[in-house]
Amino acid sequence: MVRLSPVLLLTVAAALARPGNPPGPAGGPAAVPVLPPDTGLVEEVLDLSDHTVVLSVDDGYHSVFTDIYPLLKRHRMTMTLGIITDYIRSGEPSHARVGGYLRRSEIQELLDSCGIEIASHGMSHPFLARVDSAMAWREIRESKAILESLFGTEVITFIYPYGNMNHRVRRMVRQAGYKLGRAVRPGDPDLWSDRYRIPEVELRLETRLEDIKARIRRRPVTVLLLHQVADQPTVFTQWSTADFTVLLEWLNRNQVRVTTLGGLYREWWTKHLDRFLERVAAAYPDGRKQLLFQDVDVDATEAAHPR
Repeated sequence: MVRLSPVLLLTVAAALARPGNPPGPAGGPAAVPVLPPDTGLVEEVLDLSDHTVVLSVDDGYHSVFTDIYPLLKRHRMTMTLGIITDYIRSGEPSHARVGGYLRRSEIQELLDSCGIEIASHGMSHPFLARVDSAMAWREIRESKAILESLFGTEVITFIYPYGNMNHRVRRMVRQAGYKLGRAVRPGDPDLWSDRYRIPEVELRLETRLEDIKARIRRRPVTVLLLHQVADQPTVFTQWSTADFTVLLEWLNRNQVRVTTLGGLYREWWTKHLDRFLERVAAAYPDGRKQLLFQDVDVDATEAAHPR
């Protein structure tokens, strides 16, 4: 199926109205001009409904509320938002960029309106692999507790500041009760064997929109890392607002599913639980699988247990 872009129709109309266009046959309306090849104005609509994209937005800049949120709301999409807890509790840090960081009320609106996932990005955004264990544990564990207290939702995803982590840090993330850790590295998500090093593709100053579309078409799951969008990007962590707008429209038009890291984990867990129960049903036909779930009389087992 081929859909004509509204931009194409406007271009044709403008060309027809342009002075000097050659007249049509017998002095009729002007002939439709021939468009140059590769204009990108006619785009094939694909069925990518079996493809998934996660939008993972780091740091919680205030521009998320002013620039990203309206676009997500327009397309009924969601995201995983990595929050630095010290920044929302004590205001802007001394090194804050112009515009500062999200307020608690704005994060709450994102939760209520777009169903975003709140993820921890630490308390003060340090290089966790470089600090001592006590500080690393505080950054990991206390940030989770603060966010859950502030927003009343379970926080199961940790986003490593600067992507900086090692085995010690990953072990702490797991022990603190997180189910996922998102890193800064290339690759494809593997929730079965490597869910504390979830890879991503970063949208930054030099990232080409067509490269991102091509990757999404090739991969069943793509995690996109984003910090800020800007009309005129000037720093490497910014991506073009125009490109981000086109990307969301493209995802929507081609039926790409947009979810959160937490949503991805829960779907993965449910799928594997269903497979396990199917195997149990095959191994215990005629309802005998119910034996697996019957209550056990602990007293009859004579096993030690507290009263």
